Amino acid sequence: MHRDRTASIAALLLLAASLATPAGGATTTTTVAAAPKTGAWVRIDPKPLRIGGRLYEPTCSQAEGADPSFAFWYRPGTADGLVVYFDGGGACWDDATCARPRLARNVQDRRTVYKAELLPGDEVSRMQGIFDVTDARNPVRDWSMLFIPYCTGDVHSGSNTAQYRDPQTGKPYTIQHRGWDNTQVILHWMRRNVPQPKRLLVTGSSAGAYGAATHYAALRTMYPRGRAAFLGDAGQGVTTPDFFSRRNTSWNYRLPESVFGRGAQLTADDDMVARLAAHFPRDRFAQYTTAYDGIQRAFYGMMGAEKSCDAWTVKMAQQLERREAATNFRAYLARGETHTILRSPLFYTETSGSAPFADWFGALLADQPPNSETCEDCLAPPASCAAIQ
Repeated sequence: MHRDRTASIAALLLLAASLATPAGGATTTTTVAAAPKTGAWVRIDPKPLRIGGRLYEPTCSQAEGADPSFAFWYRPGTADGLVVYFDGGGACWDDATCARPRLARNVQDRRTVYKAELLPGDEVSRMQGIFDVTDARNPVRDWSMLFIPYCTGDVHSGSNTAQYRDPQTGKPYTIQHRGWDNTQVILHWMRRNVPQPKRLLVTGSSAGAYGAATHYAALRTMYPRGRAAFLGDAGQGVTTPDFFSRRNTSWNYRLPESVFGRGAQLTADDDMVARLAAHFPRDRFAQYTTAYDGIQRAFYGMMGAEKSCDAWTVKMAQQLERREAATNFRAYLARGETHTILRSPLFYTETSGSAPFADWFGALLADQPPNSETCEDCLAPPASCAAIQ
């Protein structure tokens, strides 16, 4: 794969996934503070915490020039539901990809591959889609919400200090892949501050879809009562064997043995959701993607896949068909190349999957689950594929 093509397709990721918005609109507290009043978003700045004899120190990537500060947001609702959302923002796994961090100072740099620090766009109070609590069409507008930002390059699943070397300068550098560690501190805060819901949605977009899968079992164990659902937004698990090996080495990828058994780290990305659905047969599992998601297919190319545009779609469709053999799995396959929907105005306008997505999403959380929905005649390669093959 040519370096120029890698750089250009990599640039798509964070421009589409982060939906940057201005900062402001939240208060600050610590891990021991009481939960905020109903309706107000609060920023939680967690401190180092010892859990089970191990010290966890919440942090972002600590890439050169990055602010290491980590935080998350919580908003109590008036209904009996809880949304736990894992945000996206790229990934890095080797010398080349981890040398291209996205920072607040270089948000327009088309060479960046992963979000390395919290950005102004992480201010959840100004997000759209499911976070627009003023829109009457939003099925979770009155639910409590916990928003977990992303700045560690490891799909919220790493527990490692990784050493890399910049391929351009030869300079060694270190990245803190601590997404799994950060989530342990958040779970500890939730146990003390978030009451048992009657309805639980664990979800995430892009890299956050993988994070939602990694931590679903822990959240379901913490909140075992009532109905629960998982929705992966634009994180289909289409990866290459080379990436799989590097993922485990660079990130020390953490998955729960309670679901994935001994050697859980060896679970393939495309098998995670199916394994969860089998382990939690009474819960609902679902995925959303477009047929030619430009960001997912770009990352597939960066992982070394040949003819990644066509190949990603073929593999994605095959994997969805296999997962749909489970009675508690549903999918929404939309037309086009856009990436993610839950933070986007598309949440309310997407209809190409033969049903309005917002209605399908609402049914996923209701008494009777929806059918899987698939766009018609949407698997022909778009013109953009020819440009990157």
